Amino acid sequence: MFATPLLLLAVAQGAGQDSLWDRLSFSADGRLRAESTFDQLNGEDRHRGRMRFRVSGKYVVMDGLTAHARLTTRSDGNDANNVHWDFGDGSDGLAAADVGLDRFFLEWQSCENVTLRGGKMPHVYSRPPVYGEFVWDGDVQPAGVSAVWDLGTHGDTQFDVRAAGYVLQENGAANDPSVIGVQANAKTTVGDNTTLWGATSFSVFGSLDDGTFGNQGNSATGGILDEDFTVWDTWLAAQHEGGPLDRQVGFLQFVNNLDDDSGEDTGFAAGIEFGQRNPGDYSYFLAFCDFDANAVFSPAAQDDTPISGTGTGMGMTGILAGVRRIVSERVAIRAWVLQSDADDVEDPFRARVDVDFKIN
Repeated sequence: MFATPLLLLAVAQGAGQDSLWDRLSFSADGRLRAESTFDQLNGEDRHRGRMRFRVSGKYVVMDGLTAHARLTTRSDGNDANNVHWDFGDGSDGLAAADVGLDRFFLEWQSCENVTLRGGKMPHVYSRPPVYGEFVWDGDVQPAGVSAVWDLGTHGDTQFDVRAAGYVLQENGAANDPSVIGVQANAKTTVGDNTTLWGATSFSVFGSLDDGTFGNQGNSATGGILDEDFTVWDTWLAAQHEGGPLDRQVGFLQFVNNLDDDSGEDTGFAAGIEFGQRNPGDYSYFLAFCDFDANAVFSPAAQDDTPISGTGTGMGMTGILAGVRRIVSERVAIRAWVLQSDADDVEDPFRARVDVDFKIN
């Protein structure tokens, strides 16, 4: 709403200083995926090919102000946390894949320590290593405003605070479902080879009963949300360089929906990874999660495990494990398996092979 006038003003101020091509840059990334899911909730197995392709552009409007945009493939149904196109999607599998604009925002370095964003952008919170999408899926691109305040380094420890306000769904008849949140981050070094870092955040999802938001069928309230969510998310991580495994990274994460009264309000995750992520290297990872049904806001949470989000009304446990091969600076291959376990249903199992590449 405010971004267009600001952009026009900035373009006018920056006109004539540099050529368009000096200020404009592009990058792209893609993925080809082979995936099989066994013992789905309907009792059937499913095998499919998937792909993702994204093109990003960045334009330096003026010193301290940058415009960003990104085009991406999108899934049939345009799920926020799924931009993969299934081979054969749509009414005619021979037609072109759907494409959407999932990012368009201005980034303003208002002063040395504060960065502001407005528009449709990546979520501003930091995430834990190994697997960081349990609470906020990496494909989710919310619309609103965000800020990062770098508090600097004190001793060996760096601090920052991040804040955001997003509109989840435009509602012409009543208040828009939205989320406001704040996250505090800290990172420190111990000796020459060990790094510790972590974050804690509070996110308040409000006016959910004024819209048509469902919790992907995963909520203990039956899938239709009739109460607000206040999600407290805390995680801690450590990385050690050296030793017989070369590099070790681990994390612990705890989640609590403070507004839930059903007792389905907490979640836990942990993971570990060994090996480097440099060209020619292998790394191995393992993660475990155990989430109650209302622990997280499922429309924004992960959709990788066979039962996505947080389960089928009674919560879910899950395991992720795999190996990653960094072929070069632009190509990586990942083979991984994912398992879900929910009460009174089949325990589906998923196997994937991803080939990721970058163009820049």
